[in-house]
Amino acid sequence: PEICELEHLKNLHIFSYGLVSLPDSFTKLKKLEVLNLSSNNFTEIPEILIPDSFPNLKSLNLNNSRRTQSAKDLSKITEGDSIGLHFKSTTNEDNPLRKLLLWEKLEELDISNCYIEGSLPDFKVGEDSVKAYTKADVNDTIQYLADNEMPRILPNCKSLKLNLNFFTGDLPDWLRYHPHLLEWIPEILIYNQYEKGKDS
Repeated sequence: PEICELEHLKNLHIFSYGLVSLPDSFTKLKKLEVLNLSSNNFTEIPEILIPDSFPNLKSLNLNNSRRTQSAKDLSKITEGDSIGLHFKSTTNEDNPLRKLLLWEKLEELDISNCYIEGSLPDFKVGEDSVKAYTKADVNDTIQYLADNEMPRILPNCKSLKLNLNFFTGDLPDWLRYHPHLLEWIPEILIYNQYEKGKDS
């Protein structure tokens, strides 16, 4: 609670503390620009992590949200098992990953090494307030985005890390044609990198 009173705080790292939730008063930190919550014990993405609560946030790190490091076969996980940040990513509006990907101001998003399964969300212009890239958004080298009205997802993101999860399915166009794709490190490795790894 005391940290939440630091209204001018811009950079906060609370990693490896075993956190399972964030207090509602956390939203008082309106000036936060960098938030590192990695290596904690979250079982879901905290609901308060939304753009309205943190309008200045540019970097969000939730990586390594695992209570156990050894689960390589999610088909053996039962409903009562608390293995860490585990959910199935779908196209539904209530998909917590989908909500993070709609955060336009984020320049860095790291949600690697968790237990997220399912497919990467796809987006359509006009749904969920998704806009298309315009000519004002892009330079000559990526005019394709504006010409083809590609969805504007994480448009400012210069670092996206989703590796060591359990994603399957197709790569969505918003990712394949992202304007900063060439800046993302090769280790993004979106799909499952575990030998004989298996989703539920």
